[in-house]
Amino acid sequence: MSSQTAYRKRLKVLMSLPENQVCSDCPERQPRWASLIKPPPGCPPGSLSIGAFCCLECSGSHRRLGVHISFVRSITLDQWKELEVRSMENGGNAKVNAIFEPKLSSQSLKPQTHANGATRERFIRDKYERRKYYDSEILRQYNTGELGNDSDESSEEESSDSDSDGNTNHKCCLDPRTAVRAPS
Repeated sequence: MSSQTAYRKRLKVLMSLPENQVCSDCPERQPRWASLIKPPPGCPPGSLSIGAFCCLECSGSHRRLGVHISFVRSITLDQWKELEVRSMENGGNAKVNAIFEPKLSSQSLKPQTHANGATRERFIRDKYERRKYYDSEILRQYNTGELGNDSDESSEEESSDSDSDGNTNHKCCLDPRTAVRAPS
């Protein structure tokens, strides 16, 4: 099996999760685009991006944020790399929204399915660039394993550890089961 086939299989599993069957930024169903969101401030250098699934319309706004904030890929059209797939496994729409939307006063502020481009763009910039709805305490809870940690590893209390190859694995913005450090 080719690496691309294996990557697509892993992405398909992620896309089948209920949380990922709706765009991370609007109610559009069956999103087919991925946004690899750069780790927010407070994550150690080398932390993985946090992956979110988004619809075609919202993916355009993510792309316009710039690669310093978000890197956009098509689930089906683009070639994927291992680190990008791990970023998607690290994220998911529930985790992304838990980190970037906890201060959203009402779900009605999110763009609706047929919202125009300007409405989507404003919301997505507010969410990821201006971080209007972001809560660093939620990120801290993910970093320390208080949230999103269903692993039974003995090193859960540590902020980092090493794998069998000696690579440092930071937990910041990571699920301990997929924790890896990005290459320098």
